Amino acid sequence: MATRDTKAEIIRAGLGIMARQGFNSTGIDAVLKRANVPKGSFYHYFSSKQDFGLNVLDHFARDIDGIFTLFLTDDSASPLTRLKNCVESLVARFEENSCSIGCLAANLGQEMSDQSEEFRERLVAVFRSWIGHFERCLSEARDAGEIPDDLSPGYAAECFLSGFEGALLVSKVMKSSLPLRNFINVYFERVLR
Repeated sequence: MATRDTKAEIIRAGLGIMARQGFNSTGIDAVLKRANVPKGSFYHYFSSKQDFGLNVLDHFARDIDGIFTLFLTDDSASPLTRLKNCVESLVARFEENSCSIGCLAANLGQEMSDQSEEFRERLVAVFRSWIGHFERCLSEARDAGEIPDDLSPGYAAECFLSGFEGALLVSKVMKSSLPLRNFINVYFERVLR
């Protein structure tokens, strides 16, 4: 018989609620109810609501890191194809959620970066990690002659993350993936050529 991982269940339940409502509007009671966990369990696993929120962010970031690693290190495809496949998988996830759930890290960045230095620092680390994934892939693309030699992979990676997150926000507001797809087309057809 499998043992129950109560902490993981609370984090998953919190992620589902926080992705839609944000950190400040996420109530601990609602999370515990969704996880089917007694109220006293919360403080056994988390020292505070902020500690809980940081754990949710870490869980989300690990999942996204896994997606980036899966796609961006796939040696069976060229570097730009890998990047495009990765981006298409992210857009598909967004569309599966009726264009209503954006990036938790970006949402928390807008909500929490001026409220909590610890959240802000954790978000900086998450974004730097993601930029690193893109930069490595774009470096390989430059070495393979897929992008211009004078285009900095670091600069292109940072621009990609900023543009993608901004387009994701606009897509979420408009309930359409079209702004996101427009950004992707311009990035691949204009910026990287």
